[in-house]
Amino acid sequence: MSTDCRKWWMKYTNSKDLDAIGSVLLRHTPQLISISTQRQASVALILRDPGKGPEVLFIQRATSELDPWSGQIAFPGGGKEVFDRSCLDAAIRETLEETGVALMPQMTVGRLDDHQGRNNNRSLNLVISCFVFRIEERPELIPNYEVAEVFWVPLTYLLDPVNAFDYQTAFRSQTYPAIDLGPGESGQSRILWGLTYRFVQNLISVLS
Repeated sequence: MSTDCRKWWMKYTNSKDLDAIGSVLLRHTPQLISISTQRQASVALILRDPGKGPEVLFIQRATSELDPWSGQIAFPGGGKEVFDRSCLDAAIRETLEETGVALMPQMTVGRLDDHQGRNNNRSLNLVISCFVFRIEERPELIPNYEVAEVFWVPLTYLLDPVNAFDYQTAFRSQTYPAIDLGPGESGQSRILWGLTYRFVQNLISVLS
């Protein structure tokens, strides 16, 4: 995390709320990737404030040999299907399927930069878009078979440099920037890294 972001985090508790965050995001012009010849996917970064400050919704993907991101921490989302009118619609549909949270287009408060899909350090023919939503209610979380757990993390926790570390996967010797989210309901470690980490850092960069 940059020095500027750390300074912003130190001021965060007294200076930022969902209204301010939404105002900043609405002014952000995201960097988009051409999708004319690439597959499309989209995810939902969902914010809420239960009275203790903004929180972000995450999922832990279920373990599956068919899933290249098996077991990883992610935002709800998935591939754009032929019946989806837009990537925004895909994010809304996938969120409902995976978490039970019903979003609507008018809940959107911004969009982050597109990212090129990657797996095992190789670029994929896939562009992932991230839409930011704000919800007011406390929705019931109903994970489907693709999801092991759905949980909220305070935004201040994600911003705190104490929780950041260099993560080494079981498959590569190199390390990746990451955030330790603590153990999940099953006791399994919840490590935020990779694509979802980059979206979180994009959010922090826009807000700071």
